[in-house]
Amino acid sequence: MNLEKIRLTKVTLQDAPKLQNIGQQTFYDTYGPPLNTEKNIQIYIQKNFELDQLNIELQNPNSCFYFAKLNDQVVGYLKLNWGNAQTEKTTENTLEIERIYVVKEYQGKKIGNILIQKSIEIGKSKNIDYLWLGVWNKNTKAIKFYKNNGFLPFNKHEFLLGTESQVDIMMKLSF
Repeated sequence: MNLEKIRLTKVTLQDAPKLQNIGQQTFYDTYGPPLNTEKNIQIYIQKNFELDQLNIELQNPNSCFYFAKLNDQVVGYLKLNWGNAQTEKTTENTLEIERIYVVKEYQGKKIGNILIQKSIEIGKSKNIDYLWLGVWNKNTKAIKFYKNNGFLPFNKHEFLLGTESQVDIMMKLSF
């Protein structure tokens, strides 16, 4: 696959249905059964990928989404938060990668690296001190990906998936 054909486009309100589709699909493919129960996955998806919820997030001035597109097909996406939109309250000057997902059949093709580079570019333009994210402690594939991109573990936090409390490793990339 020619990475030069990957285009990043900012997600708009009109794109909310596409965002909903890729969000549900990639979350389910990443965390669905047998890793988690169908019930907990559906609770999470219904709460976090409902169109009304996505519209609120898309209108937040301290968040932005980007699609990774190949020939106009959405193959991945990114959600960034800064300021009070971050999922962990911080007084530090940071940028959060809340979501970074690539469609299963396109994983391993460097699309995630393109999304990370976009995050770094935005972080540098905002003069942040570091970029951070939370990753499920059982998602060894993602942890390895982030480490290969220079992220280091620095803390842990709780992540509620449906009715189950899980542990996320917090990782950061300092500038």
